[in-house]
Amino acid sequence: ITPHPTTIFLSVNKGASSFLTDDFAPAMMRVFPQLRHLAIAQQIINGIKPQELPIPPRDMIVTRMYPDVYDQLVEEPVPAAGRFADKKLVMLRRDPRDVAVSLYYSIRYSHTTRTRNRLHFLGRKAVLDDLDVAGGIAAITYKPSIKQFQATVRFLKQHPHTCLTTYETLINDFPAWLAQVQQYLGWSDEQATRIGGKLQRAVKAPSRMRVSKHKRRVTPGNWREVFDDRLREIYQRLAGREMQAAGYTWD
Repeated sequence: ITPHPTTIFLSVNKGASSFLTDDFAPAMMRVFPQLRHLAIAQQIINGIKPQELPIPPRDMIVTRMYPDVYDQLVEEPVPAAGRFADKKLVMLRRDPRDVAVSLYYSIRYSHTTRTRNRLHFLGRKAVLDDLDVAGGIAAITYKPSIKQFQATVRFLKQHPHTCLTTYETLINDFPAWLAQVQQYLGWSDEQATRIGGKLQRAVKAPSRMRVSKHKRRVTPGNWREVFDDRLREIYQRLAGREMQAAGYTWD
């Protein structure tokens, strides 16, 4: 069996990490059966520290790698050429404005209370239970959405060999997203077809929106229906330049 380089899928909260973990990684493992799968966030919830999960250079898929652990992973052995030099890095980034909307609905309605800090989560949920979407974003969810977006910007500067993909392409043009990943990881057309063949259904929007479901809406642009002048000012002031550079404009 030909070794497959360890591939780390970096994501943000509410940025299709469930798709990567529950659908894409298993599809990769059917084609490359030697692969092992490590979902970082689940391990942390179970009480394991990122430093206790050494990442080998080959034959592993890492998912649910959120920005708060971008800099905490331990590689074994440490690449002589520098951090992550012997690994494939695929970042799936999402518009932070849509992340903030999705976080509001997730925390208030659908997210499990089994988190790293249950009391903190419940405290945020109690606040959001008394606020509408715009109010909840202004009070709580704009902060993590901007913080995580800015973490992706820093990571890309530190590791320019990362393959940057977007949530928007994943949802709106899955074949194009898959082709980008295929080219970066060096898959054959047959391998890409076997991996992606049945996955487009996994990113399809639900027939109707239900706030109690983890997969509430999916389609990008929800922020346009929610943001008021106050929220526009917050995002423009705190991350406007970086968002514009990333293609997230106000048009």
